[in-house]
Amino acid sequence: MLCLNSVQHYLIVWTFPTVEGAWESCPGFADYINAGGPGDKFEGFELKYRVCEPVSGSGVAIAVASDIGKVWAHLGPWIKGYGIQFEVTAVVSDAEFAAMWPGVEAAAAVA
Repeated sequence: MLCLNSVQHYLIVWTFPTVEGAWESCPGFADYINAGGPGDKFEGFELKYRVCEPVSGSGVAIAVASDIGKVWAHLGPWIKGYGIQFEVTAVVSDAEFAAMWPGVEAAAAVA
């Protein structure tokens, strides 16, 4: 189990460059999901939530990881195998935001 203090949340948005590429990935993705998403959780990485929009060939996921390298390791096979394009953004949970806010507010008051 990952400890909240030792991980970063990541927002992952993906798109296929072509409709054909999205279509060609469907059997592999269905097999991956039916196998229980074997690459969705490993040491230092856990995919928390994923949704996809198959008509446009796009989707969104939330993951937690000890570092960006773990996110890249998870996405690598999809990039290499299907040419999927990913945008990865470090984000914070509501609890993390609430914990950070007093320090941010204090720093802003000094400026």
